[in-house]
Amino acid sequence: MLSKTEIRILDLLPSSGLNNSDAPIQCRSRVVPFPTDIDFETLSYVWGTVQDVINISVDGNDVPITTNLAAVLKRIRLVGEIRTVWVDQLCINQQDEEEKANQVALMGRIYSTTSQCLIWLGEIGQDISLSDAQTGLDFIYYVSEGKRKQEGTSELSVSVDFDSVEALRGPMRALDSIGLKYNPWWARMWTLQEAVLPPKACVLWGQLSIQWETIVSAASRWISLPYDPVIYAYYDTLYNIFSQVRGLVFAKENRQGPLDTAFRWSFRGASNPLDKVYGLIGLFPPGTFPRARACDYGLSPATLYAMFTADLIEHHQSLHPIALRYLRNLPQSTPELPRWAFDLAVSGPQFAFTLDGGDYGWYLMSTYDCYNACGATTIDWSRFRYDQTLNALELTGCMLDSIAVAGPRPRGEEPDTSNLSRAGVARMIQDWYQIAEEFYQNQPRHESIYDTNSWPESFWKGLLANIKLDSDSFSEGPATSEDIALAKEFVRTGSRNETYYSMFANLVHRKMIITKTGLLGFGPHHAEVGDQVWILPGGKMPFVLRPSEGQSLSTNELLFIGSSYVDGIMEGEAMELVEPAIDIVLR
Repeated sequence: MLSKTEIRILDLLPSSGLNNSDAPIQCRSRVVPFPTDIDFETLSYVWGTVQDVINISVDGNDVPITTNLAAVLKRIRLVGEIRTVWVDQLCINQQDEEEKANQVALMGRIYSTTSQCLIWLGEIGQDISLSDAQTGLDFIYYVSEGKRKQEGTSELSVSVDFDSVEALRGPMRALDSIGLKYNPWWARMWTLQEAVLPPKACVLWGQLSIQWETIVSAASRWISLPYDPVIYAYYDTLYNIFSQVRGLVFAKENRQGPLDTAFRWSFRGASNPLDKVYGLIGLFPPGTFPRARACDYGLSPATLYAMFTADLIEHHQSLHPIALRYLRNLPQSTPELPRWAFDLAVSGPQFAFTLDGGDYGWYLMSTYDCYNACGATTIDWSRFRYDQTLNALELTGCMLDSIAVAGPRPRGEEPDTSNLSRAGVARMIQDWYQIAEEFYQNQPRHESIYDTNSWPESFWKGLLANIKLDSDSFSEGPATSEDIALAKEFVRTGSRNETYYSMFANLVHRKMIITKTGLLGFGPHHAEVGDQVWILPGGKMPFVLRPSEGQSLSTNELLFIGSSYVDGIMEGEAMELVEPAIDIVLR
């Protein structure tokens, strides 16, 4: 078994003069201290299925590997010399969980110190001609440099009119096959750090290749190109490559913190759900994730995701990681996951509802810092603790009020669908307004500490969460009286206007709630009557929590329901009304 200061590297032997594609693959392995002065390349590829394997020779022994790995090894094998590589499938004993944990913890450094990463996008599809594939790559070079390749730089390059939609139809179809929509390389968690960390990379596609830096340059120029009818005709094809490349560039330039990175890339899959976390760790300095850093493959996904969420809270010194909507009862939801934890396994149907086709996925990520419900308070780190035995979060909180009214949850227009139409949303808002009006008409004035006469203003502000959003769900500032007037107009007419994004983004995640003392807000879709609104020191939004059934009051154990907007307490006003913070346990 390898120690924590060793790695195994692979010498890929030459093909001994035989036809390179037919010669059997032969390798020698070496165990070397790590870090090492030996130059080695790394591979980035999609494993493929473990049922689809082929035997190769390693140190004279037959070793099964996936056919996709065998394909790339044949492609990169040199004719007259040894090529030294590190490849996870062969350089880590996949049957030894302890070695696997040790080596996975080193993978960030392995990919950071490689001489070059070889990114394998697979063989060229049988229905794609070699000339179309090469011309597609030439077009990327053309966008990158703003000019054609020099004559003779590629023996396969052909003369194609890059100003013709029809002439590019075949090459763009070829590029489409290696983009996000059809090529699984872009959708695997491990390939994130494999593309981000190496100092140099080369993309391999069958017998063709292109430098990663060329694709990066093309992606950078593409975003700022003036309108071009030819390029626009193939916008989706180019977007499915260049948008992903730009995201990887942002990650390489450290523009994203751990929470943003985890949220942004959680759509990527992994054969082992634990790798949804372990595939991210190498992107950040040692110590960023003290709990998850051990890469323990004996943990359950529910425990690891909770540990990772606690690490995110401590790293960012913020409760933002628990303010992201917790998605329940989706096909990929992690069993037994605490409600406060970030579920990285939900990568397919990310959102339970869409409105007019939009999922507004970044809403809770981009708007959390617009508020300051906790006022001047901060997280009490002396009381903050993650309990791995209970898989629970211990911290402090202040209970403000109980929910007396929980409006009906949005429902899809058609059976078994999750999409809501503009007309359906307008009707739902009208129903909520009527429910609120009946509540306040029957509310005894002396039992409320809030001005119940102002509830209509709170209702309309709450629909927008008191912010104006742009089309990407980022705040442009507080909602104005004009924005509220437009919200009313939408409910009256059902016509799309400038408040469309603000209202729909909020309602994808929330429904109307009213507390016993008359606070009106919008809380998680699964909030119920009897749930409680809490202020958590250091939390910029109020949180809806539910007392656990069968628990004694002394334990203060609460089920986490989600973050909320409650009008009138979003800037710390409630801190003058609540009792001192007490110890609580979130499940």
